Amino acid sequence: MQEFNSFRPMLRRAAAHGPGLPGRSEQPRRLTIKPRLILGTLFIFGGVLAGVFIGLAGFTSAGDEQGRRHQTFTVLVGAEDTDVGATVAGFFPDTLRIHVGDTVHWQRNTNELHTVTFLAGTPLPDFNVPAPPGLLSPLMRNPLTAFPVAPEDGRYDGTTFANSGIFGPDPEIFQGVESFDLTFTRRGTFPYICVVHGVRMTGQIIVVDDDRDVPSQREVARQAQRSIAAALAGVPAAIAAAEAEVPPPTPNPDGTTTYYVLVGYSAGQLDMLHFFPEELDVQPGDTVEWVFGMEDIPPHTITFLNGTEPPDDVIVWEQKEGPPLLLVNPALLFPQNPDQPLTREGVYSSGRLAQADPPPTYTLTIGDISGEEPYRCLIHDSSGMLATLNVVPR
Repeated sequence: MQEFNSFRPMLRRAAAHGPGLPGRSEQPRRLTIKPRLILGTLFIFGGVLAGVFIGLAGFTSAGDEQGRRHQTFTVLVGAEDTDVGATVAGFFPDTLRIHVGDTVHWQRNTNELHTVTFLAGTPLPDFNVPAPPGLLSPLMRNPLTAFPVAPEDGRYDGTTFANSGIFGPDPEIFQGVESFDLTFTRRGTFPYICVVHGVRMTGQIIVVDDDRDVPSQREVARQAQRSIAAALAGVPAAIAAAEAEVPPPTPNPDGTTTYYVLVGYSAGQLDMLHFFPEELDVQPGDTVEWVFGMEDIPPHTITFLNGTEPPDDVIVWEQKEGPPLLLVNPALLFPQNPDQPLTREGVYSSGRLAQADPPPTYTLTIGDISGEEPYRCLIHDSSGMLATLNVVPR
């Protein structure tokens, strides 16, 4: 009988790794000379120098026929500011010009889920697909994109499907996918995409002739940081636009009030993973209705955990053969305690809500409680999507 293992996300609250440069560090080797005779010492020393020169010559020629040394370039996958719940669905830089034999190193730079996927003419796959019947969840991550697919030696000519696997904050579940490397072996333009975010998040690698200039890694890093700064500069305007969309409170005939909270906001590649307002004062008997703006794109949950541990995003279902199945946790998919007044016992959740026309809503009546009631989006809490209801006694 099959068994499943559920891993607690070790890095659910951790900040995304900052951009790092790829490479290996090696301890320097010491050359110990034990001279017995001056002549022997000179002979050894001369041999060492000769070996060094030969090694340098071989290293220079190892690049290509023109003696050019191959480079490794870093592309940052995503960007975010968790202090305000902002994330950018983009590759930085999104266009990179390199030479044949150069390597591109994609580095995780956010808590949001992403992939680096070269379709090579194949259709864009779904991120989630139906799970086999009889399992704990009706949905699972698509095995085609959940795990890395690349040539064994990492040398890529653009003619086959290649995929990084899922970049995410839970390395045990996502097989430790923090980075992805490909070395490009022929000239051409090679587009790629993030399966999670689709056409909103695309990039391209342009491999040019050796006689054409390409930027240095330092220039690429500067361009990436400029692009990230420009994208995040739109945060204040997005916050103002989102706050303007929040409907005003509505007085009810029985003396209670219905309050509204906007769930997320999107502007181009910028997603505000945020509840508007982030804090709200209510009283027992009042109603809170969470509404999606038409501009919001990512799915969300509205979840009151009441002190319980946040559930894992996926459940790892081991198979006798092949990689495990990554089942979407039913605790994220389905409502819990629907149509019940909010109390301090049990989990209250909207389940997974996605953009639609008309936009989805979630409504809760406040029970006979008082004090702070924190809640979150289970999908984006690691990116800062947290909020609080302050329940004030009547």
